[in-house]
Amino acid sequence: MKTDTTSEHKWKFFRTARLAQVKIETGDDIAHLAELDRKLWTVLSSPTTGVRFDARMLALMDTDGDGRIRVPEVLAAIDWLKSKDVNFDDLFKDSQDDHAALDKVMSDQADLAAAEPSDADKAALKAWEDAPKTDASILPLGEGTAAAEAALAAVEAEIDAFFTVPSDLPLVTEEPDKSLPLSKNLNPKWQAAIAAFAKTVAGPLLGKDADSELTRLEWADLKAKFAPYRAWTASKPVMAADAKAKLEEQERLLRYKLNLVSFLRNYVNQADLYDPACQAMFQTGTLYLAERACSLCFHVADEGAHSALAGRSECCLVYAKLTRKGTAETRTICAALTAGCTAPLYAGRNGIFIDRDGLDWDATVTKVVESQVSLREAFWAPWRKLGETVAAQVKKFIGDRQTAATEGVTKAADGSAAKDKGGNSAAIASSIAALGVGVGMMGAAFAGLIGLVAGLPWWKTALAIVAVILAVSLPSVILTWFKLRRRDLGAILNAGGWAANRPLRFSNGLAREFTRLAVLPPGALAARDPYSRTPWGRIIAAIVVALAILLGWAWSAERWPFSKKAPAPAAQTQSAPQAQCAGTEVAK
Repeated sequence: MKTDTTSEHKWKFFRTARLAQVKIETGDDIAHLAELDRKLWTVLSSPTTGVRFDARMLALMDTDGDGRIRVPEVLAAIDWLKSKDVNFDDLFKDSQDDHAALDKVMSDQADLAAAEPSDADKAALKAWEDAPKTDASILPLGEGTAAAEAALAAVEAEIDAFFTVPSDLPLVTEEPDKSLPLSKNLNPKWQAAIAAFAKTVAGPLLGKDADSELTRLEWADLKAKFAPYRAWTASKPVMAADAKAKLEEQERLLRYKLNLVSFLRNYVNQADLYDPACQAMFQTGTLYLAERACSLCFHVADEGAHSALAGRSECCLVYAKLTRKGTAETRTICAALTAGCTAPLYAGRNGIFIDRDGLDWDATVTKVVESQVSLREAFWAPWRKLGETVAAQVKKFIGDRQTAATEGVTKAADGSAAKDKGGNSAAIASSIAALGVGVGMMGAAFAGLIGLVAGLPWWKTALAIVAVILAVSLPSVILTWFKLRRRDLGAILNAGGWAANRPLRFSNGLAREFTRLAVLPPGALAARDPYSRTPWGRIIAAIVVALAILLGWAWSAERWPFSKKAPAPAAQTQSAPQAQCAGTEVAK
């Protein structure tokens, strides 16, 4: 398949978050998609599960039945519509007639399934059912063949991968061929499936016990034994095959006409993702958590595997387990938080998830992949870490002293103080002395700082304070700014089984659309807190401002004690005898 083509079609592009994406707005755009360079497609493969889309249409597009939609299958669907002489401009219209026609087709399919088969269909089905009576190889395990084949199919792909020969393996090797153990050293994820396979397949057909091993030739022989059964089940006659094929063709045509454009806007480009009025097919709902509503919620099949790869998105991610009263079904989602702050997020916190059908689920946070989500948070991050470090050191210091004092009191209570008279008092005294030394050092440091800036004008002092704040916070802000620009939803899609071909970044404006914070409605009035008698916050802020102004005036007026300079020593006058001696010396 060619990946670079030359097209005479005049493509149009739109740009969002530094990404130029092709527009799909006319029938000609769809008709010429085969000519669009594959490198310009945002997705090259997507799963058929874990998405909010017409599941039946995805099943019809997935012609090889592997659970994935690839580019050739998308183009095959477009070619099939061309063969039906469909006007592609009509694909952009939401026709109520097509909806009604699809409902009728579904009703006809249900009626056909319940209808009495014809005599010819009955005869074909009877011949198919009697085939195992004349060919014993079809059912190698009799009535247990179906269960055995299901156990075989459950591990077939993994065992095939285990026995796959490397492409660079020479004809003759020094190492013996490997065998698959049926119980020892197995991945815990596959222990139950391998045990079922050994019990229902390898044991009855090969005489293997739980402690034995399976060789490559034995594995090939097992699959060969089930080949007739698989061919027989695949050849089961379809009742009213012609009528069913006709109805399925009508269904395919109507579903493509109704949903193909929407699919392309989630595959060739991501127009639905970047349109605030729409939601992409991989967005499963909205998570309400910590005063915010997160619309970037993704289906997760394996939390561990997903988080290992999704962390490359540079986004703050929250994994939550979903449960719903009245049903045993559980789900796991990954929500990308793109606004606010990460401080109130932790495992175990509860929220509510509203899916695309409007059903509410209880959400419990199971894992948080932390990453800063705003420049404001980045500005205060160094100061918060500094405060946490100082608080931890103070807590450790006080805890050590309390532990020492407690041990001294315990010794005194046990009578050990009698042997070491005054030891407990000495320990307490040393703790108090250490605390006093610490306070003294802090006081000396503060006095030295005051002495350093005492001689400066108030405006220079203010600039110095601003410079210190910027020196601490600005590097964090700059690094976070670059990190926010690198946020890529494509990594999250790849973690969920998609083949995202291009980076799906977003701006700060889109980040606020994806994660909406709690704000009061326009024009709303907030009543005063009746339990807040004294506005201590405002009083303290006013005192701090007043002190700052007073200190600034003192420094500028040189009335601060540290800014006074010692008077210069007065010039000493010579005494009369010294003057006379000097004069006499000159006269001489």
